[in-house]
Amino acid sequence: MVPSTKGEYTARLVADENNPKQQRVFWAISWNAHPALLVEYTCNPWKPIELPSFKNIGVYDYRDEGSIVIELLDMDMQDIFLKVGADVISSLQDVSENACRRACVLRLERWSSLLRPARTKLTPEAQKGLIAELHFLQHDALAVHGIGAALNGWTGPEAGPRDFAYGQVFIEVKSKRSSANPNIVISSEDQLNINSSEQLFLYVEELNSTTSDDEQGFTVTDVVNAVRKAIHSPLQVAAFDSKLANAGYFDEDDYSDSKWSEGATYYYTVNGDFPKIDSQSCKPGVSRVTYQIDLDYCDDYLVDRSTAIGAME
Repeated sequence: MVPSTKGEYTARLVADENNPKQQRVFWAISWNAHPALLVEYTCNPWKPIELPSFKNIGVYDYRDEGSIVIELLDMDMQDIFLKVGADVISSLQDVSENACRRACVLRLERWSSLLRPARTKLTPEAQKGLIAELHFLQHDALAVHGIGAALNGWTGPEAGPRDFAYGQVFIEVKSKRSSANPNIVISSEDQLNINSSEQLFLYVEELNSTTSDDEQGFTVTDVVNAVRKAIHSPLQVAAFDSKLANAGYFDEDDYSDSKWSEGATYYYTVNGDFPKIDSQSCKPGVSRVTYQIDLDYCDDYLVDRSTAIGAME
């Protein structure tokens, strides 16, 4: 039965075969006969949050009813809507009612990024950059912080000024080819800015392309899956996937033809006369500076891993 009043929905609980944990998730019909998915949640205190946007799908947050509604606006997009709905239902199965609102929005953010027009796969350079960030997250950030804090500190996908931020300690992650190539690229005059109360480290990882039959080689998907396996909270998995989406990575893309091998990893402390261009050294009117640093001139700033880990503790 179709409701007669705008803003009302006729709903039925999603069947057990797709909703084995019997979460409060409903397939629904709107007043104008549009299909919808309704997700009930508990949120106290309630605060407004930014909702993801789609071209042909509406997302609404009803405070009084304690529900998020995902409504199809263009019936020609029904196949996509059903995929989004089924994925949201699946992603909420192990999520508590208190976390359902946030987990639902994070999952929808991922789909909003995935469905952007003219989206392309990560380039080889972008794959290298993401792999290096994930390796730092997996091997170093998680050695100091719990999963939640480690993920929250990964600010690169949200266009943060540095890739990782933990209090007054910042880490900028760079990847480069073998030791024969000493240069790294700095993409702005703000990237290596630092004040007297902050510590900034460069984490540099050697990554080289390798052949498909290299048993030691790995893809960006392999690295993503390894990190995801270490995350046990469904809400934190949703947060991780949302950050991956912001970085341009989606499981739906095939990277099996792009394998990498890992070389040495180095830490540099950015202080004193470390060779860099920053916003304080630029004359007024100079901006959007991209430059390279030759690491052969940075040996005096090399530190061991334990020094960087100790600073993050």
